[in-house]
Amino acid sequence: MYKEAWRLIGDAKHILLVSHVNPDGDTLGSVLALYDVFKRLNKKVTLYNATKELPRIYDFLPNIHRVKDKLPKYFDLVISCDCGSFDRLKIEKGEYSLINIDHHLSNQMFGDINLVDISSASAGMVVYEFLKINDIKISSDCASCLYVTIVEDTGFFSYSHLDKNTFECAAKLVEFGANAKKIATLLRSRVSLAKTRLLGYVLNNFNLYFDAKVAVIVICKEVLSQTGAKRYDTKNIVNVLRDIITVKVSVMILEEKNGGFKISLRSKDEIDVAIVAKEYGGGGHKNSAGFETKSSDLEKFKNDILQKIRRIIKQ
Repeated sequence: MYKEAWRLIGDAKHILLVSHVNPDGDTLGSVLALYDVFKRLNKKVTLYNATKELPRIYDFLPNIHRVKDKLPKYFDLVISCDCGSFDRLKIEKGEYSLINIDHHLSNQMFGDINLVDISSASAGMVVYEFLKINDIKISSDCASCLYVTIVEDTGFFSYSHLDKNTFECAAKLVEFGANAKKIATLLRSRVSLAKTRLLGYVLNNFNLYFDAKVAVIVICKEVLSQTGAKRYDTKNIVNVLRDIITVKVSVMILEEKNGGFKISLRSKDEIDVAIVAKEYGGGGHKNSAGFETKSSDLEKFKNDILQKIRRIIKQ
């Protein structure tokens, strides 16, 4: 399939690289790595993301300023990265081929070609394997983008889905020119004042349930407005609650601008929060999952989630 995907790329006249809506470092790093490769091969390529404002924390990634929120009039090949379902691309179906690159168990296999490896710690690692199998040179810019996908999706090598291949891949990317120290500084030591204020709110307003095994924070639109935080500033805030010694599962319920809520779930050890996410049509990994809901009854919805979490804690 990796060879077949490369042949499809070779025949394409205009490639559209798509990262999922409300992007993270894995989806952006993956498409930007491919963009670097395709531009060096003189392919016509466009970067697309439906989100109007990308997270500022990734402003150092090569070519990120080239990501557009408007589609070109014509493209004959779409390559998506880190998207578990077609709807997260925010594009219409059409007369084009689609290569789906991902690492989530919950991926819906919506591509004409599906390069989905659930053993990989990030979609970027699947991209790396794709390039390696097809003997494609990895530049320092490409390596930097792919390194970001790994550290972002492993919490800087602290999550459960780590193996020998993860570290070997990271080491090779450093060898190709990724500056591990610089990337760590750029990603971890540039927290905005607004996010710091938001963190203060979270630490003062979360609730504990079931003998302090579950922590829940609700972040409404007013809180974002009062702190000056953007939606992307909520990224990884839920991890802070998981780090409490008694907590096994942490939950962030984020009110969306246009109604409904985004729910982020994190867990420790063998507790599989992806089970809960799947019940609501979402997905993710065992210790990191999420979903969205249009529910308007917050209290009823929160209690429903808590009961589902209670069951997986007891298993």
